[in-house]
Amino acid sequence: MKEQIKALVKQRLLNRRIILFGAGIIAEKFYEEYKDILNISHCVSNIRKEWGKKMFLEQLDVKQFNKKEIQDKDYIVVCGPIAFKTIEQQLVTEGSRMYEDFVESHIASAIFQGKKIALFYGQCVLRDLYQCITQIPAFNKEYASIWTQSLKDQPVISNRVLFYTKELCDLYVYTPKMLDHDSIYFLSSDELPKGCQSVSISNLVVSLYWPQIDTKVTVLNEWYMHPYHIRRNMDFYHSLYRKADRNINKMVLEGKTTAQIVKCLSDENYYSKKQVDGNKKRCLKLIDIAEKNIDITVGDYIRENYCTKMLYQNYIHPNKCIIWEYIRRFLDKINISVPDLSQIEEEAPDHIHLGGDVPIYPSVVKHLQLDFINDTTKYEIITGEGSVYMTFAEYIEHYAEYTKKAMEIMRIW
Repeated sequence: MKEQIKALVKQRLLNRRIILFGAGIIAEKFYEEYKDILNISHCVSNIRKEWGKKMFLEQLDVKQFNKKEIQDKDYIVVCGPIAFKTIEQQLVTEGSRMYEDFVESHIASAIFQGKKIALFYGQCVLRDLYQCITQIPAFNKEYASIWTQSLKDQPVISNRVLFYTKELCDLYVYTPKMLDHDSIYFLSSDELPKGCQSVSISNLVVSLYWPQIDTKVTVLNEWYMHPYHIRRNMDFYHSLYRKADRNINKMVLEGKTTAQIVKCLSDENYYSKKQVDGNKKRCLKLIDIAEKNIDITVGDYIRENYCTKMLYQNYIHPNKCIIWEYIRRFLDKINISVPDLSQIEEEAPDHIHLGGDVPIYPSVVKHLQLDFINDTTKYEIITGEGSVYMTFAEYIEHYAEYTKKAMEIMRIW
């Protein structure tokens, strides 16, 4: 069945007139890659503002989708994995069939390349690994890759890109449920094609550097997300205030001034060695529990390197060194030899995505003996105005002022 589907899609792509459903960046990428190979006619869209002659790359028309204008000689490539579920429903309702009459663009590209298909299914870590590993020629020579994001409690049938790709993949790479409070759905072996290799990658919450964060609660922090969603023009929005710094918030509620908060939290003895060591012990224990029965783990790497490298931007987003350690171990697992990854790793961005740093308390720096942090260290903080580099004291001041402003707004409401 898998090979029959691949043959059908490739035949359709080569022998029919191609219509792109969508006029965004994914459609542009597909067009640029295949414009000299496939007979790409025009784009269709459900979005009125995108309609217009030569609006797409100044080369293709963008028209309103009209099923009556689609001919038997046409084949639709849906360009947009987020909108794919809605568009698929629209096309199926009007009598079209997946693979026979239309296909999702990433699946089309993977099939057209004629390679084995690697399906990456997960969240941040998997996305970062996917973006980096697809820069490695030795991997790309063997695999065409597709990434789709996992959503909590979402079965395969509702994630339509996952639903279709899992029928075709030769390698399934995923981040499974890690702890009891993590309800991510993932595929079981009987849902995969015969002979498909599956590899699990650990997806960790690492509080090692940040005892002020309560990782057991939801990522949403009502103090900050609520006013942000209501008043989107706030210039004090900060993307990392999804989990509260309980120390700052407590001090604000107690009526302390911003200067008093900065002075208190900047003290090298704010957290005792016993508190910092206790947090480290709990964090490493949770890592051991989370990585049990996982194929690709990094717990040992974290233990060996946390003093000399800032391994994580924040408690959920790893820095570059962790991602590339995952990649080395993953390539070894699937028997792809890359003698020297150092040049590719060096050219990769330091932050695969903009998660932003959460600064480390001076008392934690002292007791963990972190030799990569000093008094002049500046952290990359993501604000409503983009990336801003701040010292620890500047960050605390910014956060405290944000908290006070958020409290004022909530009192108004």
